[in-house]
This record gives sequence, C-alpha cells and structure tokens, in this order.
Amino acid sequence: MKTTQLRLTLIVILALTAASCTSQRKLMFCPSMTSVLDAVVATQFKEGAAAVPANALYTAKIADVSGDCSFDKQGKTSDSSVDVSFTATRPVAGDAAQYTVPYFIAVTQSNRIITRQARSVTIAFAAGETTAAAEDHVSSVALVTDGTNRPYDYQILVGFQLTKEQYDYNKTTGIFQQ
Repeated sequence: MKTTQLRLTLIVILALTAASCTSQRKLMFCPSMTSVLDAVVATQFKEGAAAVPANALYTAKIADVSGDCSFDKQGKTSDSSVDVSFTATRPVAGDAAQYTVPYFIAVTQSNRIITRQARSVTIAFAAGETTAAAEDHVSSVALVTDGTNRPYDYQILVGFQLTKEQYDYNKTTGIFQQ
C-alpha cells in the first residue's frame, strides 16, 4: 500500500516538474512583457492647479506586468494574455473616490510600434484610505511577425497615457529627476 502511494506521489511530482519546464521553455518563445519606464507613474492633479505634490489627487503606478502566450509552430504568430497590476496613493485620506486612469499596451519590435491599444483601469479608494490597488487582464494581444523575426523578437510594453504636464512632472521626481 505504501509503495503504491509513494509511486503515485512521485508520478505527480514528476508531472508537475515537467509541466513547469514546459511553461518556462514556452515563455522563452513569447514576446517579453514589461512597463515603459517613462510612463510607469501617472500623477493626476486637481483641476487648474499647478503640478506640485500638494495639488495631487492621486499617483498611480504600474506595479507588475506578466502574462502568457501561445504561438504557432512556425513562430510567425503569437497571442498573449497580459496581467497588469496597479497601485495608487493619495496624499490625504478622504471620502471614497474612483478614478479612471488611461493606459496603453503596445507591441514593439526594436524602435517600431507594431500595434497599440488604448485601455483604462479604475482605481477605487475606500473611505479613509490613502492606498488602492487594481488589476486588469487583457485576454488577447495578437502578433503576426514580419516572417523573418519570431515572437521573442518583439516586446509587449505597458504604460500610462500621460499628458505633457504629467510627463514633465515625472521628469522632476524620483528616478526621473535630472
């Protein structure tokens, strides 16, 4: 009896290990997925107010970009699912508030934009809270390669759709500070 249980346990472990290896190998052939450094943060300011920290309604950040893909055996097409995690802070706790924040997902190859999709995420602060989190799942980002490149030669980039004011503000803060 114990021998049967031991064999069954070993078979399950080996199957899980093989599946894990297949997933890791599969991801090596997928387009890479990441956020755009210049557009990873979006600060929204009060209407008509100067772009200074005291006038911020909230600051949203892209916390993580991950996903999976499937591709044809010839390596000419792929279809990726992308999961994007967001965090947000506001300077003062207050009433419950919801904000719609525009962002984009682009497929690029070298310095060329192949496709670009405008999206938005809703950030919801609970009453009395200064932090919030949100996630968005994009079920399909299709890619048809140029025939000479493979899906792994492309990138899926995620970033906030910034106004010029927001972009200029980003250049004066944190890692962007010049």
